[in-house]
Amino acid sequence: MIGRVQNALIATIGLLLAVACAPLPAQQAEGTPAALVARDSTGSIQASGVSVGAGIAVDHQYVITNAHVVRQASGRLTMRRADGMGEADVQLVGTSPNMDLAVLRMPAGFLQPAATAPELPQRGEPVWGVGPEGLGRSLAMGHVTQPAVQMAGFGPGFTAGMGALMGFSGGPVVDRSGRVMGLTTALPEPGSANVLAMLVGVDVAGFAHGNRRQVFILDIREALDEARRMGALPQLRLAGVGQDVLVR
Repeated sequence: MIGRVQNALIATIGLLLAVACAPLPAQQAEGTPAALVARDSTGSIQASGVSVGAGIAVDHQYVITNAHVVRQASGRLTMRRADGMGEADVQLVGTSPNMDLAVLRMPAGFLQPAATAPELPQRGEPVWGVGPEGLGRSLAMGHVTQPAVQMAGFGPGFTAGMGALMGFSGGPVVDRSGRVMGLTTALPEPGSANVLAMLVGVDVAGFAHGNRRQVFILDIREALDEARRMGALPQLRLAGVGQDVLVR
């Protein structure tokens, strides 16, 4: 029994050291389909210097993330680029009453809008997720398990077996072409992972489960439609492949 406790403590200390020494998200994404999105369009949302989630630029002035990311933060919010090349204040524009979605305003051009996927994913399709800095791992890879899911309290989307950690919330999930399919949002069956993470300060279960962990991803198209209905993005210009599509 004592040996098991010692092994658990050693593993936890190793994870904490990995968190402290981890490269930036954009560096971790190099060589994957998520590289461009991580470098140009993703940021770590921070409160009092601590990452509380991630966000993705959908316009030259606007970022979307999960509403629970901004709810758990207090006071001044900043966003730090995933490549480490700058930090800026962001302001909350609005949150959705219908899904786990928040819209933030950033300084114009701080991030570049990401290309968005035009349709729902297929079962088994590979996906890559980008999270914020400070978690030890900011990149996860997996495969779509359920292409169309409505998760109560969170909205419409899909699930993937993907090694996303708690703290990835609001970060982009991309397809093999690097187009954003959705936002990492929730664990459909968190079990004791939340309690364990709070106790030791790191998502031990997430590191252990890898892409066996089931993750709910909020559909990017539904999220953008909702942002438009909210009036938070009255002239949203979506970055597509080779063209922009103006949503009125």
